[in-house]
Amino acid sequence: MESRERVLTALDHREPDRVPADLGGTVVSSIAISTYAALRGHLGLPSRPVRVLETVQQIAAVDDDVLDIFGVDVIPVFANPGSRYQPRFVAEGGGESFEDEFGATLRRPPGSFYYDWQEFPLSEPSLEAMQKMPWPDPADPARYRGLRERVRQLRAGTDRALFGMAPCGHDLFNQLLRVRGMEEGFMDLVANQDFAEAFLERLTRTICKAQELFLDEVGDLIDVQFTADDLAGQNGPLISPALYRRLIKPRWARIIQTIKARTKAKVLYHSCGAIGAFLPDLIEIGVDIINPVQVSAAGMDTAELKKKYGKHLGFWGGGCDTQRVLNMGGPDEVRAEVRRRIRDLAPGGGFVFNPVHNIQPLIEPANIAAMFRAAQEFGRYPIRIN
Repeated sequence: MESRERVLTALDHREPDRVPADLGGTVVSSIAISTYAALRGHLGLPSRPVRVLETVQQIAAVDDDVLDIFGVDVIPVFANPGSRYQPRFVAEGGGESFEDEFGATLRRPPGSFYYDWQEFPLSEPSLEAMQKMPWPDPADPARYRGLRERVRQLRAGTDRALFGMAPCGHDLFNQLLRVRGMEEGFMDLVANQDFAEAFLERLTRTICKAQELFLDEVGDLIDVQFTADDLAGQNGPLISPALYRRLIKPRWARIIQTIKARTKAKVLYHSCGAIGAFLPDLIEIGVDIINPVQVSAAGMDTAELKKKYGKHLGFWGGGCDTQRVLNMGGPDEVRAEVRRRIRDLAPGGGFVFNPVHNIQPLIEPANIAAMFRAAQEFGRYPIRIN
């Protein structure tokens, strides 16, 4: 079975020949740059410059030779950069900073692995300030110039499934925190709701337009479409489900409706944390797949998730706990973890193997190799794991 057919069969809740696998197919299922360089050496592959898939998280674009070794079935499709924004990196005492498209300043201190939001463009919750801040332009023609032909050639040249990622950001709730700061953004949702709703409404229109234009170009060529908005932390929701249902959920329903009107691709929704309280809502608004299936968070037991939601949701991730096993265990523990997650999530289809979120810096390459090899070993259908 070829990769694209394998992925689509699994996402249709049927059993393919084996569990599909992802590494580098999205910005939340890749691998840290430093770890990727070490992994190539561990696999005996030639050294080469590492291409950056996404700047903030400092993750790598995975090369075909690694995809082949690990049996990876999916690759990403991005829009082009916009013509009006070019990140300008500024050296700062051994670290570095830049501004994003919304005017927030991100910094990477000396010795740090990531960039983080540090200065925020909205110092006050006012409509006037919101109008003056930078906003990405989803209708910038540069974003889509040549996109269809590029993706058409990519689809013709690979049997891997194509994962679409539209421009101009993916988050609603999280983006409010990135322009106001975390404390102020949370307060806005309760104490400054007129402003919060105005911001969320404008952002919803921006994201809908970006999805519309992206999918008008390539909606018939992609297999899965990416969305994301973190709703939970380690132990539970970041906001009350009631507040989510009033301010966030209706807007996400519009975004997903926009996507589904323009493509038959499955819709993946990324949220870290203990998102169990929100899963019925995500199903209701049309989400097909959840990611990263943070198995170490409260209420995220994979067997229970599969039993309760397996008929309605696909699980993309959850293949190995990256908080306690992939980073702290040895290859034998990794193999046992992969075996358990495949046993829980794979029967009946609906599962694409990936560890929980991006593979982080300092992870032992031997553990990564053991993880994907275990997925190949235990992920053959029919699943015969007790």
